[in-house]
Amino acid sequence: MKKAKLKRRFKYRIIGYAFIMYIVYQLTFNTIINYKLVNTNEEFIKILLIDSNYHMLYEKNASTLMTKLFSKIVNVNEPVSLLNNIFYLKPNKINEQMAYVNNPKIDTSKLEKETEVFLYNTHQGETYQGQVNYSITPGVMMASYLLQEKLLKNNVKALVMDENIIEYMNINNMNHAKSYEASRVFLKEALDKNKSLKLVIDIHRDSISKESSTVIINNKKCAKILFVIGEEYQTYKQNLEMTEKINKKIDEKYPGLSRGIMTKGGKGNNGIYNQDLSPIITLLELGSEENTIDEVLNTLDLISEIIGEYING
Repeated sequence: MKKAKLKRRFKYRIIGYAFIMYIVYQLTFNTIINYKLVNTNEEFIKILLIDSNYHMLYEKNASTLMTKLFSKIVNVNEPVSLLNNIFYLKPNKINEQMAYVNNPKIDTSKLEKETEVFLYNTHQGETYQGQVNYSITPGVMMASYLLQEKLLKNNVKALVMDENIIEYMNINNMNHAKSYEASRVFLKEALDKNKSLKLVIDIHRDSISKESSTVIINNKKCAKILFVIGEEYQTYKQNLEMTEKINKKIDEKYPGLSRGIMTKGGKGNNGIYNQDLSPIITLLELGSEENTIDEVLNTLDLISEIIGEYING
């Protein structure tokens, strides 16, 4: 009898040790994995461009004992209930209550004093033709990060807004028509925190035919660009004058690349595009939905050079 009891105790002890070792293993493994993952969209895109396999870490569905136990305590995938009694959330409120949102408040630590260009996308969901590796559809946000890298090679420090405007709009029950109202929140934050900016570009893509949006320059297919300036605010002529200087440089060096400058105002048009916030803001239609990211990249090679000349000149 004593031997049987001792054997049972030994078995239970072994099981207990094995369970403890498993818990330690899971905690250590998850800590290492989380340490390797990037924290922002900007870092993700940069790593993605370097190593297309990196994103597989994001697709890993770790169905471990620890995650299952944790999900019984709190459901991190359904935090929307926190918003039931909230009519409208400002960025700081979202930051406090919605942990899964990509930092709706601008990370001021990234806004260096010498940052000269701020890039953002009011319509973050706009995409280009085709897909890159692993079924990733390229869009205007990817174009912004690519332009940031190109500008750096031309001695211009740029910052890309990686906050999730679409998520912000969903949380606050804002439809597509209020996109500029949403992006305005983040744009004002950037302008307030960084007084050294010389140029702000809201990058979009147009919806025109491939024939109308493509030109061959230096034996490469390039996506044409179009600047848009609103007329429904007092200082629009300053924004227009700045944009004309950049567009003139493009026309002189790369004829046919730019479709010109479109001014918009009057009934049925936005007419502002948040450009009333500063005379250094312009809107850029970069290619169309039928252009590929390669054609967009060829264009970025050219306009980053022009922007560099404008900023440094």
